[in-house]
This record gives sequence, structure tokens and C-alpha cells, in this order.
Amino acid sequence: MKKISKYLIGSFALLLVCSSFLSINVAAAIDPTDKEVPVMTDHWQAQVQANEMTMFAFQFNLRLRFRANVNLELNGDCETHKLANKDFILEVEGDDDLRMNMTCTEEQKELGLMMGNTYQIRNRNRVQYQEGFVCNIECNGTFTKAQIRIRATNENRIGSWAYYDEATEEWVSVPTTIEDDYLTAEVTHFSYWTILIPDYTLFIVVSVVIGAVAVVIIGSVFYIRKRKRTVN
Repeated sequence: MKKISKYLIGSFALLLVCSSFLSINVAAAIDPTDKEVPVMTDHWQAQVQANEMTMFAFQFNLRLRFRANVNLELNGDCETHKLANKDFILEVEGDDDLRMNMTCTEEQKELGLMMGNTYQIRNRNRVQYQEGFVCNIECNGTFTKAQIRIRATNENRIGSWAYYDEATEEWVSVPTTIEDDYLTAEVTHFSYWTILIPDYTLFIVVSVVIGAVAVVIIGSVFYIRKRKRTVN
């Protein structure tokens, strides 16, 4: 009986330790020090204090997070009803306080960016627009470093951040990695930014055609050989 009691006490103690460890991990992931600001309208203005991650929680589960090493003044517009479940992060470093204007929309028809459309970008690869999130950022002030991120999903994991080059009127992709389950890119300037997905449709069609031709050729070779054997 004493042995059973010891086992029970030991198991309970181990359970407490594991629970404490898990609760610490969860708390660290949520990071309760982050400031959360509810936003009930599409147009918003806010101040982000230096070195403080601030999350703006919009309707329809749209989340925009900002952090800077200087004070940041924000003025923005969002199509919240079209941007459900989007989670975007902007981190920026500057030498002095910054002011930003930002718009977030589902499409940008003036630039030809519409859901489901296919484009040929600067490296001549074909891409599709499926993300349903494009942001236009203007910064009044000089920044030295910036990073943009958006939550990775099953649909966008193979995608890359891209900006619109007004001089050439085309989209330009930039190196993109997945960090902490976010598609992440270092940016040197602000403009229109979105996620573009490689379009493999043409590759698949060509592969199918080549495969079909190969099957026909192989079948023809076997047929000719079989007829030769029959004749002989």
C-alpha cells in the first residue's frame, strides 16, 4: 500500500512539473507582453511605441502587428470583411520616428492584381495570385531595415513575397523563407506587396503531353517489333 502511495505521489509530482513546463511554453508563444488594440472600423489611426509589439485586432479575425525601434505613427485603411483570418507582421528599424500610411485590400484592380489571375514576372516564371491580401505601404522618414511576414497556410507555403515595380509595370518576387510558420522577407523599400504562387499548370500540361507522346512511341516500337516477329 505504501509503495502504491509513493507511486501515486511521484506520478502527481511529475504531472505538476509537466503542466508547469507546458504552461510556460504556451505563455511564451502567446507572449502576454504584446499590446493588443481592438479596431472596429476599416479606417484607423494609431501610435506604436518604440520596441513594443502591438497587435491591431480587426473584425473577421484580421490581425496586423507592428514593431519598431522608434515611435511609429500609423494611418491605415483595410477591407476587413474581405481579409478574414489574415495575420500580417511588419517590423522596421529607423534612426528617427516614422510615419506610415497603409492600405490592405483583397485585390488591386488598377495593377491587374485579381484573384485567380496568372502573371509572368521578371524572371519569366509564371505565377498566380491566390492570397487575397495586398498591402500598399508608404513611409515618411528613413528606415534602415524592414521585414514583412504573413501567416503560412497550406495554400501559400510555396509562394513568395513580391512587390510591384512601377517603372517596368511588373511584379518582382524577392527571397522568401518560412520562419515560425510565417512567410518572411527582408525588404529595402515599401510599395505594393503581396504573395504570389508558382503556376505549375503549363508544366503539368507539357509533362502530360510528353508522357502521352512517349507512351505512343514506345507502343509503336513494340507493335512494329511484334509484327516483324510474326512475319518471320
